[in-house]
Amino acid sequence: MAGWRERWRNWWHGPRAAAPVTTGVVWKLRVERDRAAIGRFNERMEKTLLPSVPETALRALQVAVDELLTNVLMHAQQVSGPIDLQLARSPGAVDATIEYLAEPFDPTVWQAPPDGDSIDTVRIGGHGIPLVRHLMDEFRYEHIDGRNILHLRKKC
Repeated sequence: MAGWRERWRNWWHGPRAAAPVTTGVVWKLRVERDRAAIGRFNERMEKTLLPSVPETALRALQVAVDELLTNVLMHAQQVSGPIDLQLARSPGAVDATIEYLAEPFDPTVWQAPPDGDSIDTVRIGGHGIPLVRHLMDEFRYEHIDGRNILHLRKKC
């Protein structure tokens, strides 16, 4: 039973808000360089994170990760081996790290060529990285020991 001070404080100030719970790393895994593997990962991410991450933040993260993984499959020069992923939940945010062995490529500074003037001349492709920039609160890149490392953070 709570002591008189805590009861008084609760009456006067209301009960204390629960401290945010850190769940730490949700999981680390590897995704093979295959489009179907990316879809399976996206489904697992939803099942794992939806209980603790607001749906809007989860959807933004899913789109961003899917876009970046697809870009690795389609465009990364001399990719070798699988793609390593790490997801972590912390108070107020969910973080994703994508690592793969390849030539350096920094998507955080990449700029798409300008589009055409009308819907008839707008090119297909080249809109994914700007979309990732828009969806994520943080989008960082580093290249260490031959590995491209992308860091994403979505506040929630």
